[in-house]
Amino acid sequence: MRPHPVVSLAAGITVTLGAVVALTAPTAASADRDDRHRSSYTVGLFGDMPYGDYGRAHYPAVIADMNAAHLAFSLFDGDTKNGSEPCYADPHPEDPANPTPDKAVADATHPDVYKSTLSLFAQLDAPVIYTPGDNEWTDCDRPSTVGGAVSDSSDRLAYLRKLSYPDNRSLGRHKMTVMRQSAAYPENVRFTKGPVTYLALNIPGSDNNFADGTKNGPAAEGQAEYAARNAANLAWLRTGFAAAKAAHSKGVLIVTQADMWDPSAVLTHYADTKAELFRQTTAFAGPVVLVNGDSHSFETTKPLTDYATVNAAGLAGPNVVENFTRVTTFGEAQNHWVSLAVDAQDPNVFTFEQHLIAANIPAYTPPSAP
Repeated sequence: MRPHPVVSLAAGITVTLGAVVALTAPTAASADRDDRHRSSYTVGLFGDMPYGDYGRAHYPAVIADMNAAHLAFSLFDGDTKNGSEPCYADPHPEDPANPTPDKAVADATHPDVYKSTLSLFAQLDAPVIYTPGDNEWTDCDRPSTVGGAVSDSSDRLAYLRKLSYPDNRSLGRHKMTVMRQSAAYPENVRFTKGPVTYLALNIPGSDNNFADGTKNGPAAEGQAEYAARNAANLAWLRTGFAAAKAAHSKGVLIVTQADMWDPSAVLTHYADTKAELFRQTTAFAGPVVLVNGDSHSFETTKPLTDYATVNAAGLAGPNVVENFTRVTTFGEAQNHWVSLAVDAQDPNVFTFEQHLIAANIPAYTPPSAP
């Protein structure tokens, strides 16, 4: 039998995830028209897979295990391939015979990675809500990808949006109606289900696609894209928390791809998001959970702090925002998933459970003999 350890969060908060989204015009009526009467349900959390041949060999077991759990829906927090694989896509339909030379063009040997992703999501029985990761678009400008098949981040993001968010339905074998922020940002979603309001935002790794000219493509293009999307994300956070209060939600769950607290990464262009998270979370009475991928190892932390130099205990440093919890999902070489259970009767609203798939656990190397 697979080990399914139950983990509880600090400060009495346990974590669960849910995501029902609506892709219609962002009106107050359409934002809340999903099923809000179901007070308890379970949702799957996963991301950063499949990575290369190793991940593709292990991914079917993840899908099978999630299907066996009879989830209400699942939420994928970005990175549908690894960062070194080119961003292969079918030629532009307007010029199929003469694709631009600097694009990673799909062929019989290198299939369209975006269409392959959709075919994998279609194997999941429950609806799937998908927020993009940096490997699908931000990093596509890098000449370091395998074979030097450089594409273009803005081009690939536009292509991803067209394929993955064509209407007001989710992905997955069984679909649900979702609400999207706008035609320009269809990947940003909001919904209320039971006691929780959910938000998904396109906040990728690689410093939020703020290109400095050394990688991730032309600086001017990357910075203009970042500025517009960052403004849209901040507005979506504000309206999302306002909707949660209007719906009398007991909790809020936010999903992004980026690990905005990764000590090994450049984090400069997440400062606006963190400040808005602080303002909105501290003004909300219930628990707030942020789910992200990007770092590939399951953990729960409380990384959001205030801006004090001396905390309430009189010690140097800021105060931890205690009603905010971050959950990072598995990924890359660790091909497992996390379930989140929502219960309106639980004062903490959220609980989560890691699901370790026995077939995907490697044979460990012991230490050398003394």
